[in-house]
Amino acid sequence: MPQVGDLAPNFRLQDQDENWVTLEELTDRGAVMIAFYPGDFTPVCTQQLCGYQEAYDRFVRYGLQIVGISANGPEEHQRFKSRYRFAFPLLSDPGKKVTKAWGVTSFLMLGGISRAVFIVAKGGKLLYRHVEATSLTHRKADELLEILDRLKAEGGI
Repeated sequence: MPQVGDLAPNFRLQDQDENWVTLEELTDRGAVMIAFYPGDFTPVCTQQLCGYQEAYDRFVRYGLQIVGISANGPEEHQRFKSRYRFAFPLLSDPGKKVTKAWGVTSFLMLGGISRAVFIVAKGGKLLYRHVEATSLTHRKADELLEILDRLKAEGGI
């Protein structure tokens, strides 16, 4: 399980269009916010990702890319992304290998994906990590933007 200050574990996952995406490619372009979530079209997940979409322009001002990761397949991600017009990719982790490597499987959800947010700097250093204690809560966009303000002031992004 990566900790703040560690090099984030690389991954290679398919997006909603079945294109392969690696963390290394993303962090070569800049900082990335990774939102792990339990599933497409569920109430809290929809609320969470729609909140990030509503604040998308504010996130982009930090040079931040956003990606969502769940166990849903590319077809389901395509429907979810299209329905809510997300400007960011949704990545599929059907075997939950990446989820496990990042320490976001939940004992309470019988090995399901916990809700978690990570911010990774250009180059791959983990700057922020938060795994929710319950799947009913999530980091709201305004909270994350305050964290980005702090990270920017500290020279992290």
